[in-house]
Amino acid sequence: MTVIPGPTPEAIEQFNQGLMRFWHPVCLVADLPLDAPLGVELLGRALVVVRLTGGLACFDDLCRHFGAALSIGEVVDGNLRCRYHGWTYDRSGRVVDIPARRDLPIPHEACVEIHPVEERYGLVWVCLAAEPATEIPVYPEFADAKFHRTPYRIYKPWNASATRIVMAALDDTHFPWVHPGTLGDPARPEPPDHKCSVEKDHVLTTYSIQQPANITVGSTGWGTGVEMVTYTNRAYQTVIHLHKKAPGGVFVLYQAMQPISHNRARIFLQVARDYDLNPAQDDRYLEFEDGIQEQDRPVVESQRPWLLPPLSSRLMLYVRPADLPLITYQKWMEGLGIPQL
Repeated sequence: MTVIPGPTPEAIEQFNQGLMRFWHPVCLVADLPLDAPLGVELLGRALVVVRLTGGLACFDDLCRHFGAALSIGEVVDGNLRCRYHGWTYDRSGRVVDIPARRDLPIPHEACVEIHPVEERYGLVWVCLAAEPATEIPVYPEFADAKFHRTPYRIYKPWNASATRIVMAALDDTHFPWVHPGTLGDPARPEPPDHKCSVEKDHVLTTYSIQQPANITVGSTGWGTGVEMVTYTNRAYQTVIHLHKKAPGGVFVLYQAMQPISHNRARIFLQVARDYDLNPAQDDRYLEFEDGIQEQDRPVVESQRPWLLPPLSSRLMLYVRPADLPLITYQKWMEGLGIPQL
């Protein structure tokens, strides 16, 4: 039996350090309480997200006093109070009240590390670096009145890295084998003519391909037969924006991954469409995506090694032209210093 070793601690640290410079989703805006903290995890780090005086805040989930979790504390007068001894933090992460010594100055070291946090596209995003390297991955259809959006679907965490999930979404040549009858046809395994480029903050791929007609046929029901569709996909570090133009309209998938750790990730997924605008139809689009995700999950979770060898090693046998989007993505990520765990 061949034993494939897991990544070294050094490789895991490199993965975490590489991704910490970018924005990642940690929860839905709708799931963040108005007057209570929420504990989340990002790249192996426990965090607390909370609404305080002045706006949204994100801290390390660790009281500076005795290390209790701030996420089990409470919001009092617009600040976050630790449940253990009442140490209270403002939005800057500084302690503003120590009940046991209110007649003495608060020590200068009484503070916790804060992290950039923003609400956008219905998600709460966090960056673990003081200065994010890029903007939050764009989702233009979110504010476009021509598009109707489903609610977000949140999937149980996968035992896989967030970057592996991005690569699976970017890889169209698995469609005939993993998604026969929905996205591909084993009788038509030939790869499309990919156009790939590295843009300012993402990898852009475009191609046209024949697919089974299904979710882009309008309000009269699912399609039959095959149709020619054109994909324009933007792959970020842990987010992919898929734009599919078909005869019936434009279908967009915004899929953002929360890298909980190097080998565990949670998916936030939303569908936007400029046809079949009745909200009552949302369930069928989400159920379609549920099926696609469940077909992908066991395959992605099975992939080894966790750490993809450098492209130059040729230990992973990419083939052109079929794998051009993955080659482009991995080369781009290697240039950013982020190994593909």
